[in-house]
Amino acid sequence: MEKRFTIIGCSTCLGIAGAILLIVAALLCGCTSTEPQQAAITPVPTGETATCTGGAQDGDMIEVDYIGTFDNGTEFDSSYKSGQPFSLILGSGGAIPGFDKALHCMEVGETKKFTLSPEDAYGEFDPAKIVSMPIEFIPAGENATIGDRVTLFDGGQLFQATIQDMNVTNVTFDLNSPLAGKALTFEVTVRNITPLALEEGSNDTEKKE
Repeated sequence: MEKRFTIIGCSTCLGIAGAILLIVAALLCGCTSTEPQQAAITPVPTGETATCTGGAQDGDMIEVDYIGTFDNGTEFDSSYKSGQPFSLILGSGGAIPGFDKALHCMEVGETKKFTLSPEDAYGEFDPAKIVSMPIEFIPAGENATIGDRVTLFDGGQLFQATIQDMNVTNVTFDLNSPLAGKALTFEVTVRNITPLALEEGSNDTEKKE
């Protein structure tokens, strides 16, 4: 279980934390439906988001199933393990940039397989995000060990880190995402799309009632 530690007066950490690409909820959800068959890999271009007259658009709520794998084919995550498809509002920042971009223009029932470069996923590994702090940053009595993934708090802000090393005086945190520097391949199938206009209409109806 991920531990949460409170950091006081760590301005250096906050500066580094601001550059962290947070892991999306997309990698925390799942679905019970049957896994899709293999699909051809579609490259996801960097730059502007694709525009189209149909399919999912910015502001739409989209529900997808996905399987995520590394270059060697090893699966690092899948929505099929948790029992529910992952949902997000396109363009809201609720997913890593390349994942969000790849879903634009997709239709319900469509399956797409694409590979993201580190730039469009969790960024390159940054040695500057390896930070050493006094061991007092870990609360007394907390059973923390090397390799633990923890959430650090500072002034109301939070960021994730991995304990890379620790001794009697210092603890070293790695503020990079565990997926930093890796190319990621996703196979996604769109299960449902709720257009923005429909969502707004539903809200208006609720207010009138």
